[in-house]
Amino acid sequence: MNLLGLVKDQLSSAVIGNAAKMIGGSNAATSKALDGIMPTLLGGMMKKSSTQSGASELFNMIKDGGHDGGILDNMDNLFSGGEATRKATTAGEGILSGLFGNGLGSIVGKVASMAGLQRSGASSLLSMAAPILMGIVGKQVRSQGLNASGLASLLGGQKDYVKAALPSGMGDELGLGSLLGGAKETVRNTANAAASAGNRAADATVATAKQGGSFLRWLLPLVLIGALALFALRYMGCGAADTAIDGVKDTTSSVVEGAKDAGNAVVEGAKDAGGAVVDGAKAVGGAVAGFGSKVVDGIKSFELPGGGKVSFREGTFGDKFTSFLGVNSTKVGERFTFDNLTFNTGSANLSAESLKEVAECAKVLKAFPKVHINIEGHTDSSGDAAKNQTLSLARANAVKNQLVASGINANRLTTQGLGSTKPVNASNPTAKENRRVEVVVTKR
Repeated sequence: MNLLGLVKDQLSSAVIGNAAKMIGGSNAATSKALDGIMPTLLGGMMKKSSTQSGASELFNMIKDGGHDGGILDNMDNLFSGGEATRKATTAGEGILSGLFGNGLGSIVGKVASMAGLQRSGASSLLSMAAPILMGIVGKQVRSQGLNASGLASLLGGQKDYVKAALPSGMGDELGLGSLLGGAKETVRNTANAAASAGNRAADATVATAKQGGSFLRWLLPLVLIGALALFALRYMGCGAADTAIDGVKDTTSSVVEGAKDAGNAVVEGAKDAGGAVVDGAKAVGGAVAGFGSKVVDGIKSFELPGGGKVSFREGTFGDKFTSFLGVNSTKVGERFTFDNLTFNTGSANLSAESLKEVAECAKVLKAFPKVHINIEGHTDSSGDAAKNQTLSLARANAVKNQLVASGINANRLTTQGLGSTKPVNASNPTAKENRRVEVVVTKR
């Protein structure tokens, strides 16, 4: 059974189009990203199920999460940005955490680079794709009556499909070498390990040279290199032995070159250390590490921590909000008003123009993962006060749901509906500017 083939059957052009709209990317880039995401997720499941405890944990994730394939009945609405999107994203975040743990950030980066998407878009797609694949796997578990061992067998049988579809370098990122490559891959990895160990010994030798070590400190790493070479010759066969010998040759050269460079490295290291201290002091006193900005023709472009980029016209919500978070400070309570959030009269449905501004806000929030915000909805004084309060809360929740759909953890977001109780233009309670959505930073 080809699980990736079953996945492909679910990703119609309409579904991909909806997903592209949700993340603000092109259909082609979104399709390419999903082509890489699905085998990556399946590879993560394979790795998880390769141990007895991991297979049991994955089986329980499917069982306890209700992943029985029901999600596949609602694919057209899954990327609509509504309640179905919110639920799927929340489920996806839990799945990704269980599969990849702290390695998720690197996987997001590889997917984004491979498909030409922003990291936020790649992250959102991963969160949405995870419950889809889990639903397909769970459907097989249910229909075939599989237990944890049967699940492991099902996933292990996907090796060839995963290997053919994985993006370049993703197998190494997931640690799938032995699972995908078999015995040849294991021998190659052993040879590489021998060469790598030799390189580490060379590095240790250079470090010793920097510290003024004795002849004995030079000799011991070289003895270790020789022992590794003999091990490779004896146990790994001719081809692997050649690899190890090449590694030893390279390592010996590294020792000679390292010895030459050691003196220079000490001097340059001291220079760099001094520079780092100065740069570190600047970062602590000013901007958050990894943050920067420049202005060209009234457009301010920001380099966000983690490598993301956003641009806003000066003085807009995006500019003020991003600039505030980029300052290394613990200050909270600052209030920012969205510029272009629009709703139909009496409605809490965000317009297409509004979705773009919320998506940009999500990009900024992802770059500052410690930041929590409260989203406040406000109306003018027209109509019934109680209905205005309910409407203002619904609009605040609409913004929250869209942020969650864009990959922001719901635990970082709170909402409040204040109706017409806090107008910015008190002299004219029905004025348009009183109808607004504001963001208040509550934690950073």
